[in-house]
Amino acid sequence: MTMLAAEPLAAAAFAPFGAVVERPGRPQDADGPGWRWWAENQLLAASARGYGVGFLDLQPADPAFDWAERHMRSQELIAPLNGACLVYVGPPARPEQPDALPRLEEFRVFRVEPGQAVLLGAGVWHGAPLADGGPARAMVLVQQGTGRDDTVVVRFDDRPVRIVEAQHADR
Repeated sequence: MTMLAAEPLAAAAFAPFGAVVERPGRPQDADGPGWRWWAENQLLAASARGYGVGFLDLQPADPAFDWAERHMRSQELIAPLNGACLVYVGPPARPEQPDALPRLEEFRVFRVEPGQAVLLGAGVWHGAPLADGGPARAMVLVQQGTGRDDTVVVRFDDRPVRIVEAQHADR
């Protein structure tokens, strides 16, 4: 069985899979009484189809996954609203073979806290986030129609991946 450690979310570690969205370390672009604003920290690719906002209600479950999907032409934003979640991702390799799953050892798992988000690049393997330590809710932003015409799903029921704390992983 493949075991992967859940890592804290860091921009450099997540870079092969997309971008981290969180409060920038630079001065704000505007402010006022009780608010500060940082504009255009990450950009979504232009889409003639527009974007849909989805809602995830996550309950604690076995920390394992046995499937992954990817969108070859679409980015996906996952933003926890409350409660941390674990986001698993695999490299966007072999775009000419959309259903060619990478080795399971190449996947990584990131702990995404409320106030952070991840913007997955096109072709990045991923699945539904897992609640981390308690119930969680998340918003998902994806191009309209992605689930219908830009999703490849691969199941690997015979070899699930278990998510463990960092000290228990044998990577």
